[in-house]
Amino acid sequence: MKLFPWQSADWKRVTSAGRGLHHGLVLAGPAGIGKREFAVALARWMLCANEGEVACGDCQDCRLFDAGTHPDFHVLLTEAEAETGRMNLLTEYARRYPDGEPRGQRKNLSRVIPVDKVRVLIDRFYQSSHTAAGKVALLLPADRMNVNAANSLLKLLEEPPPGSHFLLVTHQPDVLLPTIRSRCVVESLDAPDAETARTWLRERLGDALPAELPQAGPLDIVADQASGALEERAAGVEAVRQLLGGRADPVSLAASLAGQDALSLLGWLQELTAGLIRWQLAGGEPPWAAPGGPGARNIAAPALFAVYDKIGQYRRIARDQLNLQLALEEIFIAMGEAAGSRR
Repeated sequence: MKLFPWQSADWKRVTSAGRGLHHGLVLAGPAGIGKREFAVALARWMLCANEGEVACGDCQDCRLFDAGTHPDFHVLLTEAEAETGRMNLLTEYARRYPDGEPRGQRKNLSRVIPVDKVRVLIDRFYQSSHTAAGKVALLLPADRMNVNAANSLLKLLEEPPPGSHFLLVTHQPDVLLPTIRSRCVVESLDAPDAETARTWLRERLGDALPAELPQAGPLDIVADQASGALEERAAGVEAVRQLLGGRADPVSLAASLAGQDALSLLGWLQELTAGLIRWQLAGGEPPWAAPGGPGARNIAAPALFAVYDKIGQYRRIARDQLNLQLALEEIFIAMGEAAGSRR
């Protein structure tokens, strides 16, 4: 339950009012910086029986919390997060809110928090708490609630039972309903600076630390290194570089990448496009995907802005039905045109 080195200032700011926190907190920030770990530490502190700057770890509430059995800690995860996320403790709590349809009858993991889970949460929050500290609910990723789920949660945020607190964790706060954001306090958690991140990663990866770090949070880099996704992403970035250099076919490239996780793939594609835009406008070192050759800087920046927006649109609907291959074809064709229009 220890905080990461870069979270000390955020912790002091968020907890500065003591236990008198707003009932709704949106914990936002870049992916892979430890927002879920921060949220779990915050929930543990809020339910701790003893006053202090952090949870004591010794009271009955802390022991129940750490065992995954605290009756007043409620966790709503997407099915994908529950099975592939970083914290087994959250998965244990999430078992109280199973998806309605048995997993064996479906091909893919659900990436949505459905309305049925929120309705159960509402019922349980209007029951008496088991401890004097009240109840804490954590939703992760909060931006994956479908429309009905978000509207149901809104009713709970508008009239929260006494002692209720809701922690909404997301790296896309703008995707949340404006009405939900307006009833919460948005706390933006800072990413570590480059040197802090590299030091932390070096301690964990050692010789496996890439010489050139991808544009991702340090925790995602560790997870991707362990799963092989880091190599997969590097290969994808090299393929995009070939595309921008006029040496790859956009339709073939889309077909080769369409089997990857849509949200992860679209995420690094958007980050990569943002890096190209910054390179065009501000100069400096080119991002991974910049094609070689003397005309490389002439990629049309306005067209890249259009590509960035297009990827963002697909990211917003990726949690529902999305034909990823067709979406990638459109994105890569637009990228190729942006590069080819100035060659």
